[in-house]
Amino acid sequence: MKKSMLALAMLSPLAASQSAHAEVTAYGRVLYNIIKDDTTDDLYFGRHEFAESTIGVKGSVEYNDLTFGAQVEIGLDEGVSNILHDGTNSRNRIQEIWVQGKFGKVKMGTGASITWIVSDVDQSGTWWSDPLGMSQRFGSTRRGPAGESQTPFVTTQSIFLERFVYESPTFLDGAKFYAQYGEDSSYEIAVKYKANGWRVNAWSTDFGDANNDEDPQANIDGNSTEGFFGSKSGYGILAGYLHDSGVNFSATYGVADRVAGGDSDFLNWKLGYTQGKHAVSYSMGNYGAEDASGIDGPAHTRTTVAYHFVPVAGVRFWAQATKGDTDEEESFNAFAVGGMVQF
Repeated sequence: MKKSMLALAMLSPLAASQSAHAEVTAYGRVLYNIIKDDTTDDLYFGRHEFAESTIGVKGSVEYNDLTFGAQVEIGLDEGVSNILHDGTNSRNRIQEIWVQGKFGKVKMGTGASITWIVSDVDQSGTWWSDPLGMSQRFGSTRRGPAGESQTPFVTTQSIFLERFVYESPTFLDGAKFYAQYGEDSSYEIAVKYKANGWRVNAWSTDFGDANNDEDPQANIDGNSTEGFFGSKSGYGILAGYLHDSGVNFSATYGVADRVAGGDSDFLNWKLGYTQGKHAVSYSMGNYGAEDASGIDGPAHTRTTVAYHFVPVAGVRFWAQATKGDTDEEESFNAFAVGGMVQF
């Protein structure tokens, strides 16, 4: 936090300049899920990796032809916990400074990786409860039987690493190029397109010298995944389309090369419909793996139905059900209700 406050303080002299125009915004959200699944007899609170309760502040200063900015965002409930739980292990999600001009935008610090943002393409209105029907460990529950809880989407991409990011100006009427260099000589590149109802994100990433033998989520909530193998590199594409009628479609395909040899792959799709205060979606995720000797692992399919209701701007309630099948045999069921208030 000291470094974050220092970064914001560095903007003060610019803000004091007569030719500078400064903006500062405070924001946040409180998000809860109440979940029942096959792994426990109890109801519990939970969330998925990419949607948690947060508070943050961001500011920018325009000076001549440049814009300088900084942002700090804290996650209040990393892991299966909530903001009223004594075991909450909060952490900085975003802590960065940036400068933008005709050359594009350069950012330094920690924050959302350029490649993993599912919400870049999912326009269904149900992303918060279950991004693309593939949020890690079976939807918002983040749990599942041992050996079936591989996290291929997360392991192909770096999250919250110290890094430098370059974002190009827009070209081809809606496209941008991104490059990221991070800890342990890791790198990521991506091309994103956003126009005419389409959103596309194609990426490639390499983790460099990082040690990915351990389940990264175990360091967050102590709920390690048996049989987890980290990734050395990965690539994939996310794409989504929203029609004027409210009908929308999202899909993603990716491959991860694993530290122990072999690879894992995933193909996920979501069909949604949004109209006024209501949004519904049906999604399916297919996961496979092959070990170093070329032997296929269990094939897992995950199906999710979600409904969201937005009574007023900034308030959202949802219900979702998820069913998992491994090698065509039912292996997992979960049901979640939750909600969120944003400000």
